[in-house]
Amino acid sequence: MMRARLLKLLIYAFALLICASAAQAEFKRDYTLGKKAFEDGDYKEAISKFQEAIQDNPKSEERVKIYGMRYDSYIPHYFLGEAYFKLNDCSSAMAAWNKALELGVVKSQDEYASMQQNMAACKTEVVDVSKIAQQATTEINALQSANRSFAKLQNENALKQEWASRWQPELSRNEQLAQSLQQRLEKATADADADAIDAIINEAKSAAAALVGTEKLAQAQVKAIRAQGAEAERVARENAHRDLQNATRLARAAETYPDANDQMKKLLAELQRQISVGEGLGDTASSANLKEQTQVIDNVLRRYRLAVQDWQAQKQSIAERTPPPDLKRIAEAYFAGDYESAVKLASPDDFSKDRAKIQALLFRAAANYNLYVRSGEQQQAKLNQVQNDIRAIKKMNSGFSPYIAAFSPRFLALFKQTG
Repeated sequence: MMRARLLKLLIYAFALLICASAAQAEFKRDYTLGKKAFEDGDYKEAISKFQEAIQDNPKSEERVKIYGMRYDSYIPHYFLGEAYFKLNDCSSAMAAWNKALELGVVKSQDEYASMQQNMAACKTEVVDVSKIAQQATTEINALQSANRSFAKLQNENALKQEWASRWQPELSRNEQLAQSLQQRLEKATADADADAIDAIINEAKSAAAALVGTEKLAQAQVKAIRAQGAEAERVARENAHRDLQNATRLARAAETYPDANDQMKKLLAELQRQISVGEGLGDTASSANLKEQTQVIDNVLRRYRLAVQDWQAQKQSIAERTPPPDLKRIAEAYFAGDYESAVKLASPDDFSKDRAKIQALLFRAAANYNLYVRSGEQQQAKLNQVQNDIRAIKKMNSGFSPYIAAFSPRFLALFKQTG
């Protein structure tokens, strides 16, 4: 039993020895045939044989026994590179030579000087960077162009609020990148570093594409904001146009008198003129223009109504119905829209009669209310003062009602609601 097992081991070891000897013989034969083909100028055949030799024995050796007493260095990667070089395939040649350098043996051989010379020539050919450097310049220019295009958006009103925080950092980053890539390209071109230039090309392309995408996103936001603004203006314009129509309707309905005085006639003529101006505002008029014209018509109408009141009062007993001069100044300031002056002038304590006191309180309340509305209804103290004056009026005369033609509907509603 032991003898049989020992016999099997001996047979296995002998087989391995035969295979190893055969493989050793194969790489030597292929290496020799490869060098012969190389000398004969059959470079394709040489490449085939050197590859077969490397497959059987990839390690270089300074001295191997070829046959009999003939010894030679075994540097198949070097000769493989030389064969590729002869076929003008610098890329494959450089790969083979770099492997030879990695194994190290070739550095101690006479062929090393030739390999260095050929590698230098191959690098000059492979790393002829003028074309790819030009491509890199084109891509950097494209990035700079994308930067300039994106920079124009900083003048867009729709993006002003968020430009510094959201969009400017993106622009600054790409502007700095373009400068950095240009500097790196100059160095890579000087070093004939094709890999570095390829990296610059890819980086510039990627950055430009990303920035174009960002610009499209910003433009979409501008479009959305403009659409929102346009819709808001449309609604505001509709409301303003409706208010102007209401003001025009009230102005047209203003009562006229055959025996009106000159002031009433002038104000009525002015009112008709302002109605014409309002009707002449076309579809392109903004909501602000419509609101402004509405206010003008309202002011002229109020002045006309005040003139009518004065004219009617003059027809009554001067002693009983003519308002005191101080009260008249209050009223004039109010209807002129000078509400601050009306508030300052309207001190009920300056009048002895309750009727005059009530009118002073009324004008002060109405003036303060207009100031409250003008502030965007933010000044609560003014609204409190308005309500206090209304209560004081009702305390003096519970049945008193303001003349509706002289005051705004909102104030009249507040007057009625305040208890």
